[in-house]
Amino acid sequence: MAAGDVHEVRIADSDTWFPALEGERILRAAQRAGVWLPFECGWGSCGTCKVVLLEGAVSALFDDAPSASPRDARRGRILVCQSSATTDLVIKPSWVSGEPRPEFDTDSCAAVLVEEEDLGPDIRRFRFRLDRAIGYREGQHAILDLGAGLRRCYSMANLSGSADVDFIAKRYDGRPGSERLFSLGKGAEISIEVPYGEMWVRGSERPLCLVAGGTGVAPILGMLRGLVATSDPRPTHVFFGANTRDELVCWADLVGLAGELHDGRVTGALVRPGPGWDGARGFVTDALAPALPDLTSATFYLAGPPVMTDAVLALLKESGVQLDRIHYDSFG
Repeated sequence: MAAGDVHEVRIADSDTWFPALEGERILRAAQRAGVWLPFECGWGSCGTCKVVLLEGAVSALFDDAPSASPRDARRGRILVCQSSATTDLVIKPSWVSGEPRPEFDTDSCAAVLVEEEDLGPDIRRFRFRLDRAIGYREGQHAILDLGAGLRRCYSMANLSGSADVDFIAKRYDGRPGSERLFSLGKGAEISIEVPYGEMWVRGSERPLCLVAGGTGVAPILGMLRGLVATSDPRPTHVFFGANTRDELVCWADLVGLAGELHDGRVTGALVRPGPGWDGARGFVTDALAPALPDLTSATFYLAGPPVMTDAVLALLKESGVQLDRIHYDSFG
């Protein structure tokens, strides 16, 4: 926990309150005290955790949070996942509960980096061992506290229920969070909050279409592993796009998992395929578009960089797919 003065945060029109350290995120302080407020991404992208600040003052921890707006500031609305109390507060959330939602029993765990594996050019799998086993829905993500105010979201690639969690990340020069993760080294100790996010396979009889770009393969791998573990009978079509063959990481894992399903298929797409590639050429949307007429009843799950998810969302909308049948990462 961050050092600083302790402030009292009260829920309007109730007897509920909790202490929050100055510098600590209000959402985390509430969770620590067993007060559960609305949230989803934990990152400031979705806006689910917005509350009305009726009394007191806060400091913003992420000035460029995507879901924050000047209109919110005028209306006194704050993101409790990215705000810290600087005085005692009175807030008004849309709801409050003494119990977490089943998919969001989020907690902070001490973690040790126990294994690293290079998968492709500047792409690496990181395995952290938590101080206890923790449950989540395959496809959800965690927030890694990398120190010095660096907090980054990464999706789990493995099955729930273990003390080990796997992440797949790409190193980007000049991006502090990325560079910090890749510099940790085995034995490094960090804090990890898990789980967050609405990205998990829903129960229905509809076929499934899982679409990944780049390191977005991580939650897709997790969901496939969950489907295999439960012997899910639904037809499942996976599309995975990358720039080059070397960046099409975990391809053999995808193919192997799909092969264990009752009706699983994998289609790859490469922007720069090189010789010997017999899959689709171009972006993942170029592979997905011709298949959409056969996927009119499917539920779609998307994971990848924002430019990729935006392109797939536009394609699905143009093809008449209803928004309630599309799920995707919201942390970008």
